[in-house]
Amino acid sequence: METSFPEHYASLNDDELLHIAGDRKDLLKEAAVALDAEMARRGLTHHQARSRKRDNLRLDIEEARAHRKRSKSKYFVTQINLSAVFIGMAVPLLIVLIFGHYRFSEEWAFPIFVVYLGALPACLAVQPWVRQTLSFWFSLAVSFFPQFVVARWLAVSHPTYPSSATKGSALVSIIPGYLLGIVLFRLLQRLKPGQEPKATN
Repeated sequence: METSFPEHYASLNDDELLHIAGDRKDLLKEAAVALDAEMARRGLTHHQARSRKRDNLRLDIEEARAHRKRSKSKYFVTQINLSAVFIGMAVPLLIVLIFGHYRFSEEWAFPIFVVYLGALPACLAVQPWVRQTLSFWFSLAVSFFPQFVVARWLAVSHPTYPSSATKGSALVSIIPGYLLGIVLFRLLQRLKPGQEPKATN
C-alpha cells in the first residue's frame, strides 16, 4: 500500500525532514508542498535545512580529509617540500659556477650528476622516520652503484646520448638504483621490524 507524501513526511523525525528539505529543489511539486506543510506544522524553517546541509557537507569534507590522512603511505610523504627541491637543485649549479674552470669529462660528470639527481628526491620523498634509519642510508648508498654504472655506460658507449637526451638517459640510469634500493630497504626492514615507527607528516 503506497504512502502519500504528507503521511511519509509525518513519519520522519526532524533531522530526516531537514535533510530532505536541504534538497527541496529536486522534489516533485506535490512532495515540496507536503514537505513545506509538515515543516510549518513542526516549526522548522528552510534556513535550518540549509544550515544542516552546510554542516553535513563540512562533516563529509572533514571525513574525507581524515580518510586521506589514514591512507597516507607509511614510507612516503604526501607532498615534497618544493623549497628543499630548489635548494637541492641549486647545489650542482653552484658547484659548476665555482669549479667551472676545471674541465670534467662527460663520462664522469654525467654519472655523478645522475647519482645526485637520484639521491635528492629519494631523501625528500620519504617520511622523516625513514631518514633516521640506517637501513635507508645503506640502501641509498647501494642504489648509487647501478645508477653510476648505467649512466657511465651510456656516457661511454653513446657519447652523444646524454647531451641529446639528458632527461631520458638520467631516468634510465636512476630507475635500476631505485628498484634495488627499495627491495634492499624492505628486506632490511623485515629483518628489523622494530625500526618501523608510525608515519608522520
